[in-house]
Amino acid sequence: MASANHMSFLRPLSLPRLSSIHPLQRRLLIQSCPQMQRRGEVTKAEDLANNSPSSPLSPAAHSPVQPKSQSSIDLTPLPYHVHRTPSQKLPIYQVAKRGGNLHQTRIRKIEGDVEKLRDEIRIALGLKEERVVINRLNGNIIVKGWYRDKIKQFLEDLHF
Repeated sequence: MASANHMSFLRPLSLPRLSSIHPLQRRLLIQSCPQMQRRGEVTKAEDLANNSPSSPLSPAAHSPVQPKSQSSIDLTPLPYHVHRTPSQKLPIYQVAKRGGNLHQTRIRKIEGDVEKLRDEIRIALGLKEERVVINRLNGNIIVKGWYRDKIKQFLEDLHF
């Protein structure tokens, strides 16, 4: 029994937590999909559909690629990231305070530029500036009112 304990350092390590793997997976996904690498870049299928010249000698082939439609994929690395909970749900919570008269929606687990996310949420929901605030102590975004479903849809559209 004592001989088995002297090499306990060789035991296999546990797997890493999903929260530490998620940012790495996102970077690998962006690197592996060429249409996700640059904002506004036209894919080859769209390029062929628009009949642009594909010969290397034509002057249009050497010019920078311009976005030709709103349907091009717009997935650059954002300046913020919202981490999911251990149960793989978005950390958006509805809170009732002051006896149920004050309704708030809280967004937690934000990393990066919180101000940019706050502004984009405010514009997407069409709210005034004073209705969407940042709690500087813990980095949460607090929206006055119940907007969980709309915020969840907004974040899922950004592929969080």
